[in-house]
Amino acid sequence: MKLKWIVGCLVVLMLLTTACGSSGTEPNPDTNQTEGTKDTEKSPDSGKEDPFGKYDEPITLTLGKSISTKNTNLPNGDTVDNNEYYRYIEKKLNVKVTHAWQTETQEAYQQKLSVSIASQDLPDAFIVNEKQLKQLVEADLIADLTDVYNKYSSPLIKSYYESYGDRVLKRATFDGKLMAFPGTEIGGQHNMTWIRQDWLDKLGLQPPKTLDELLAIAKAFTEKDPDGNGKNDTYGFTGLPTLAGWNTVNGFDPIFGALHAYKGQWLKDQAGSTVYSSTLPEMKTALAKLHELYAAGIIDKEFPVRKDSTELIAANKVGIVFGPWWIPYWPLPDSVKNDPKAEWKPYTAPLDSDGKFNTYDQNPTGSFLVVKKEYAHPEAVAKVLNMEYEGIRKLDPAAKDIYKDLNVSWVIWPFAIQIGFEDDAYRVHLELKAAWDAKDPSKLNDELKMWYENVKKNAENPKKDLAVWSDSMSRMDGSAEIDPSKLTVIRNVFFGQTKTMELKWAILEKMENETFLKIILGEEPVDKFDSFVQEWKKLGGDQITKEVEEASKK
Repeated sequence: MKLKWIVGCLVVLMLLTTACGSSGTEPNPDTNQTEGTKDTEKSPDSGKEDPFGKYDEPITLTLGKSISTKNTNLPNGDTVDNNEYYRYIEKKLNVKVTHAWQTETQEAYQQKLSVSIASQDLPDAFIVNEKQLKQLVEADLIADLTDVYNKYSSPLIKSYYESYGDRVLKRATFDGKLMAFPGTEIGGQHNMTWIRQDWLDKLGLQPPKTLDELLAIAKAFTEKDPDGNGKNDTYGFTGLPTLAGWNTVNGFDPIFGALHAYKGQWLKDQAGSTVYSSTLPEMKTALAKLHELYAAGIIDKEFPVRKDSTELIAANKVGIVFGPWWIPYWPLPDSVKNDPKAEWKPYTAPLDSDGKFNTYDQNPTGSFLVVKKEYAHPEAVAKVLNMEYEGIRKLDPAAKDIYKDLNVSWVIWPFAIQIGFEDDAYRVHLELKAAWDAKDPSKLNDELKMWYENVKKNAENPKKDLAVWSDSMSRMDGSAEIDPSKLTVIRNVFFGQTKTMELKWAILEKMENETFLKIILGEEPVDKFDSFVQEWKKLGGDQITKEVEEASKK
């Protein structure tokens, strides 16, 4: 089941902005299609500064790429470097994409890339992490893409980046120069509160709004035999040893947020200074509350040592699960499979004393597409990226049927870098819901039409097919709760790594996790938090904070 979940999460989270989003996630698909494909068809000579202009003479673009040649679903004769996607690019732009080298795994890719950087023998274009990007900039090995972006990036690609404000492009900008095309991470992957509605109904309880109301429900789920088996074997909820984290299941983030506590974030305080959230007084308050709940038996006593943190969910021994909008794909199906009466509902709760649901933002980018400085046609990289997303989003009719029904992964395209709107998941929900309310799926793309049909099937015969139920619950119920208007997002001011972090962060993070967990379990008093803060500062935290402060001003 775990393997299936990992695969499923990759589909849900990485492909949301690709096949899953398709044209349905664009604000105006017809406009984007006009800007893209029709310009490409004008003539072989499209002129300069055309995001889709075809070269008069063929040019070559070499890549360094990590892609497994196993289980690609490519038809016989096609390979990861010779396929319909690459031939589509060549036909549209007269750019022949080839591989300078490729690896089967990310580990091998990093090794090969390190050798390439050290020897300065680079492909024309390749993907790096943030640390490598900085190294390449310092070594003056990659091209300044400022003019390329301004003149050749399509309106669609630009609109993706603009949805993040300056938080993505800024990370690839050095001394006013854009040095890479960043990948993007979809927002809305925070933990919300999923509750067994059938347990609420059985105990005559109302859905929670405040933290006190949520904890009263958790207490009732622990003490009042909601599963009706006559045994004292249920809990309010379980947890994770790391306690919190974006895009996790069973992190205590909603409880932290209601108390204005955030684990592991770099924030600005009221005075405008950079602070590390885990060392603030609000965290001590939150840890004390979690200790209280653990001591009362409301939190699963075994959560720190369980090999599978979802074990109690599948066994229907918890009535509350903290998780993102997509957990009806995993792990909730195991709960429903084992108890068809299980009715899970998502809530944007608990709210703080001001009626706000507080969460923190995820790292909006972590991968960067760069171009070798000596490459003669850096604009070709922008054009290929433009054309790739015209194909991925099915905006170009010529790409609509490529590998149709073969389940060929989007990463086969030249650049396996995800770019999309920050609120892509919610955009998908809005389009699907609009079609559902109108009982008219005719304007949906193929992906959304499939989800529409699954919503319909589940409405007609609830839970008969758990895959159908998962689509319906995730796309209609879960993603409805990631409405940006319902959220107060606390912005992290720094996602990178400073020099002192490289040396000391692992030690500090280990100390933080161990101390916090011991406080919750009662192995250390709550006041241990104060000595932790002092030790954290002494062991490098103060120096790191200064470095983060400086870096966040750039």
